[in-house]
Amino acid sequence: MQTTPKHRTPRLPTPRAVHRRTRPAVALSLTAGLLATGCSMLSPDGGREAAERVAAALAAGGLEELDFANVEGPAAQEEYEQVTGGLGDAAAAVEVAGVDDAGAEEAGAQDRRVATLTWTWDLPGTGQDWSYDSALPLVRTESGGWAPEWSPAVVQPSLQEGGTLRSRAVAADRGDILGVDGETLVTERPIRRVGIDKAQLDGTDPGEAARRLAAVVDVDADAYAEAVQQAGPDAFVEALTLREEAFRELDARRLEEVPGLLAVEGEMPLAPSRGFAADLLGGVAEATAEEVAESGGELAAGTVVGRGGVQERFDDRLRGTPGVVVEAVVGDAGGQGGPGPGGEASPGEPLYEVPAQAGEPVTVTLDRGLQATAEELLAGIESPSAVVAVRPSTGELVASANGPGSAGYSTALLGQYAPGSTFKVVTALAMLREGDTPETVVRCPPSTTAAGVRIDNAESYPAEFTGSITLTEAIAHSCNTAFVDQHDRISQAELAAAAAALGIGTGTDLGVPAFSGAVPEEEEPAQHAVAMFGQGRTLVSPLSMANLTASVAAGRLVTPRLVDTEGLLEEDATPGPAPEEPLTAEEAEQLRTMMRAVVTSGHLDVLQGLEPDTAVGKTGTAEYGDEDPPRTHSWVIAEHDDLAVAVFVEDGDLGSVTGGPIARDFLQEAAASGAA
Repeated sequence: MQTTPKHRTPRLPTPRAVHRRTRPAVALSLTAGLLATGCSMLSPDGGREAAERVAAALAAGGLEELDFANVEGPAAQEEYEQVTGGLGDAAAAVEVAGVDDAGAEEAGAQDRRVATLTWTWDLPGTGQDWSYDSALPLVRTESGGWAPEWSPAVVQPSLQEGGTLRSRAVAADRGDILGVDGETLVTERPIRRVGIDKAQLDGTDPGEAARRLAAVVDVDADAYAEAVQQAGPDAFVEALTLREEAFRELDARRLEEVPGLLAVEGEMPLAPSRGFAADLLGGVAEATAEEVAESGGELAAGTVVGRGGVQERFDDRLRGTPGVVVEAVVGDAGGQGGPGPGGEASPGEPLYEVPAQAGEPVTVTLDRGLQATAEELLAGIESPSAVVAVRPSTGELVASANGPGSAGYSTALLGQYAPGSTFKVVTALAMLREGDTPETVVRCPPSTTAAGVRIDNAESYPAEFTGSITLTEAIAHSCNTAFVDQHDRISQAELAAAAAALGIGTGTDLGVPAFSGAVPEEEEPAQHAVAMFGQGRTLVSPLSMANLTASVAAGRLVTPRLVDTEGLLEEDATPGPAPEEPLTAEEAEQLRTMMRAVVTSGHLDVLQGLEPDTAVGKTGTAEYGDEDPPRTHSWVIAEHDDLAVAVFVEDGDLGSVTGGPIARDFLQEAAASGAA
């Protein structure tokens, strides 16, 4: 994207600022009515009627039908368009403030008048208007009327022959995005806009130059070559924007051999590294022409706006208010923004300035170190994957990472997957509500049939934990059949209520799009049976499973939160309804007892090395697809030292095999860094 380099605008005398107003409707009606009357009729009003005609025509932007004393109307119109062309879409309201004698002491003053015109320009992208007065000379005609004299000074008094007006936007510094302890996550960082400057090709074929650059920077050669060939003869055609460090990693020798190469230095709001929490934080880009047109003057050409995530949701706060400078220039202003190809303009004389107002920062709960750790742990996983961490004591979302296999999609926040055996925590809660305890004895046969569907335990399930076992042992070793056989005892509605008590399906406004899960309240018998161990139509996201774990650890329903700037979500937060049967501290303690056994004697013994040795968790494997054997999602949920984490890999092995080491390394790093 194109960026506007920062610079300091010269301080000007305080301009006369007025409140925005709509151009008087009389201006356009006067144009139609007054122009038709001509300018040569006898005007006993001392020239005011003639001045009103000119004011109306200037406001409407059409001088062709007027008769001036010194030029023809079409010539005045042409010069007017040249003078104001650099103001872009700015619109003017013009009124006659008064008509006075040219000066009684001057000879022939009785044949001259001066009308004072008050101009009010509505400048796009700013809430202030530019207002000033100019002089319109009037001379007596042979018929006794009054004729105006044209010059650029009628438009703006400082303009001389050959002078034009130009407005340029002054970009506002965009607000930073801050993380835990005020650490900067997103701020202006150096970039290079790399492309071909066609003015410097010196006869080289543009398409050939484009293809040579495309080969160095790895962009689509055909598309870029076409863009370069179609651009104007002096255009700079950007191939891509690179971080400064990425630009320095390019092959310098090959770059130097590209004809017309231009690498423009600039700055752009960027995270610490490419891809860092990209789905959550979002990015920026210049507003499109359509966005500018639909903004009602709030946006101007070149304004940078948020795209996705926090950048888009809180764009109004982060963007600030761009400023504007209006200058008088000599030469070809080339339209709005500066000299055009083939034309030069002398340095502008500032006439008016609205200073830019910097955007305000937004603080989020992300921990920069933990986010980077999570992304590093997923770097080698080819299928979609995620690590999400929530702090049980506060609900803060401290990490939300997606692996490269997610290809930019927010698997962490928006993924919708069957939770597999991690959902047995929910079924266990429903059983507790039926009067069971962690020591309740349940049956765990190798296989069972429910609603005509045969369900087996995993092939790796230990035979010594079949038969009669405790509910804690059923959780620790993940007995499918023990939970499926509860389908006649626990209704689908009760299962959904237990899930809601742990936050699944009770959406809240995180500040960015997120999926909190979905558990149907009614199911066919077969679907209900498989829902008891996290299969079927039950869907969760890594975020919702991290939050489930945080709720168990906290002993209450935890509401995850991301935005840490007070008041930003108060007006439009839309938390879901509170669960009809909230999680109690006693229920949570019993769940923690069972999840602790998963670490001490079950599939998550990999977490035993954490200090202190207090981790709880649950593994899960969810089958999906029609292949034989079926493919599996790999899940791990765990909590240690006030940090609840969910690890998900779309195509993985058993949860303990794929996700266990990732969960351990993440929690270990958190403890070592003091973030836990």
